[in-house]
Amino acid sequence: MPLALLGEPWLGKKKILVLEPRRLAARNAAQRMAQTLGEMIGETVGLRARLATRVSADTRIEVVTEGVFTRMILDDPGLDGVGAVLFDEFHERSLDADLGLALALECQRGLRGDLRLLVMSATLDGGRVARLLGTRR
Repeated sequence: MPLALLGEPWLGKKKILVLEPRRLAARNAAQRMAQTLGEMIGETVGLRARLATRVSADTRIEVVTEGVFTRMILDDPGLDGVGAVLFDEFHERSLDADLGLALALECQRGLRGDLRLLVMSATLDGGRVARLLGTRR
């Protein structure tokens, strides 16, 4: 999904953050997307996890762990330079995932009406999450 969103006009030059519940999942997702583009991690697709940061000025997609995202949004509540936040594997509910979504919703509703939020899960009942996110387009 993140690679498909890169060319969307609403994104412009802003980044996409992809949240993964674990470091291994984050590393594998970043590796797979970078390979798809024929690049190394740290070019178009970067990685931020505890003890592993590989991003550059060219990075447009940052795959981050949920804990790292919580620190990012607390440090920058407006998420400057971010156009979309994608919560992957949301069915693996955790305190960091729930807090991250709550903070992202606060950012979207109070500071950044243009911020896009997407919650992804193969097994989660989407109705409750859809109601929480609202019907923004």
